[in-house]
Amino acid sequence: MTYRFKLQEPVGAGVRRIALEQIEIADEKLASQRDIATCIHDARRCLKRLKALMRLVRPALDDDVYRREAARLSGVGRLLSSERDQHVIRQTVTKLENRFGALPNGASQRLKELLQVQAASLLGSEMAESRRQALSRLKQTRRFFSGAGIAGVRFDHLADGLERSYRKARRAFRTAYDEPADEAFHAWRKSVQLHWRHMQLLSRGWPEMLTARAGEAKELSRLLGDDHDFAVLLTYVTNHAGEDFSPDDQAVLSSLCRSCQAELRASAKPRGKRLLAESATSLRDKIELYWEAACRLSALAAAKEQEEKPEPKADLKRVRRGSR
Repeated sequence: MTYRFKLQEPVGAGVRRIALEQIEIADEKLASQRDIATCIHDARRCLKRLKALMRLVRPALDDDVYRREAARLSGVGRLLSSERDQHVIRQTVTKLENRFGALPNGASQRLKELLQVQAASLLGSEMAESRRQALSRLKQTRRFFSGAGIAGVRFDHLADGLERSYRKARRAFRTAYDEPADEAFHAWRKSVQLHWRHMQLLSRGWPEMLTARAGEAKELSRLLGDDHDFAVLLTYVTNHAGEDFSPDDQAVLSSLCRSCQAELRASAKPRGKRLLAESATSLRDKIELYWEAACRLSALAAAKEQEEKPEPKADLKRVRRGSR
C-alpha cells in the first residue's frame, strides 16, 4: 500500500489508485471473521484516509457530488462506531486505573460489566448487519473512484484542498483555546488528522520536510485523540447515570478525566502553535513549489539514468551474415 501521490503519475490516476487501495483493504477487513474488533479498527483507519483524500480533491468536484460521497463515507463510519466506542471506554478506564488506582465505589467494575453486556450484542447479528451495510456502501464508493469523475483532477486542485483544510485547522485551534469545550477540541483534532494525512499524501514533494510535518501532526492528533477518549467516557457515564452511576461517581470520574484533559491540552497547545504557525496561503504556495521542483528533479534523474544505460551488445552472428 502506498498512501502517497507519485511524482510522474497523472494526479487523477493517483487519486484512483490510492482510493481503490484503501477500499480494497477495508473490504478485506470487514469481510474477515477473525479478530473482528481489530479488523473494524483497521477498516475505520482506511475510511479516515479516504475522507482525507476526498477533502484534498474537493475543489475538483461539484458540491453536490462531494457532499454525496462524503456523506456516504461518514455513514460507513457511523455503522462501525459502536464497537470502537466500546473499545475506547475500556482503554480509558484502564488508563485511569493505572494512574490513579482503583476507581471509587466499584465504578470501574460496573463500567466493565455494562460494556460486556453491550459487547455481546455488538458481536452478534447487529454488528454483522452493520458490516454488511458498510460493505454495500463501499461498493458505491468504489464505483465513484473507478469512474470518470476524478480523471480531471490536477495538482492545483490538491493545493486548493490543502489550503482550505489547513485554514480550517488554524481556526479550530484558536476556537479550542478561546472557547474550551470537548466539542471544540474534537473538531480541532479532526482538522489535525486531515493535515497529517495530507502531508502523507504529498510527502514526495519533499520527503524530509513533509514527513516531519506529518509526524508532528500525527503526535498532535494522538494527544487530542486521548483528550477525546476522556470526553467519550464522561458522556457514557452521564448517559448511564442514575441506576448505574451515582452523582458521587460522576463527580469523581469527571474530576479525574478533566485533570487528564488539562494536561493533554497544555501539551497540545505549543505543538499546535508550531505546526500551524504558517499562514494557509504561504503553506499552499510552498507545497506547490516543492511539488514542481520534485517533479523536475525526478524527470532529470530519469533522463540521466536513461543516458547512462549501456548500449545493447550487437549480435555478432547477425553482423557477420549481413556483411557477406
